[in-house]
Amino acid sequence: MTVLGVVVALEIEARGLVKKSVIQGGATCLPEGILLEISGNGAEHGRLAAETLIKDGATSLLTWGSAGGLHPILLPGSLIIPEKVLLPNKIGFAVDVAWHRRLFTYLSEHFKLHTGPLFQSPTILTSPLEKGKLFRQHGAIAVDTESAAVADVARQAQVPFVAIRAVSDPADMIMPASALAATDEHGRLRLLRLLKSLARHPEEFSLLFRLGRNFYAAMNTLASVRRITGKKLMAP
Repeated sequence: MTVLGVVVALEIEARGLVKKSVIQGGATCLPEGILLEISGNGAEHGRLAAETLIKDGATSLLTWGSAGGLHPILLPGSLIIPEKVLLPNKIGFAVDVAWHRRLFTYLSEHFKLHTGPLFQSPTILTSPLEKGKLFRQHGAIAVDTESAAVADVARQAQVPFVAIRAVSDPADMIMPASALAATDEHGRLRLLRLLKSLARHPEEFSLLFRLGRNFYAAMNTLASVRRITGKKLMAP
């Protein structure tokens, strides 16, 4: 039996897959028998979640959620199904070819797809300068913080892997410091932190508004992917 394990960094990113609240610290079984694990940001969290899913019986792995855009053509909500994921040391992990081909064939009827490399960064990129440098050095079109770690777990376990990502902050966007200060590693909003940070940096209101609008576009894309694909999404 095929069992898909899905690694999602943030609980809010999982809402395109499941309507009920999901918390970190244990796999959630979706109606199709899919196992969902909220990992938190970062490679080590992603690796731990993937290893847990494999131990729980997953026979394939998928990373799902938002990504930062590196290629200038990517707009908020752009859909990415990369052919490979990269690390800073130039090590790369190819996704499962057959699974990727089926996803591309189906999703290309509904979306403009981007299949260029996805880069795993050790930190969240906060400026267009950082994004531009990474784009030029590695040729990656988008960035996240956990997909390569999950791909490595899949390689070691000899199970298929793919990634599905939607752009939430494009290449030209500055990440507001108040957004980073106000969230913990699991993406949970700490309101008091936000208010304190905005009191120090009131000029970031407009950036926060833009980030929220862009993140909403990314989540809408992912919800549409889930809605129109159904079990086809889950067929490695």
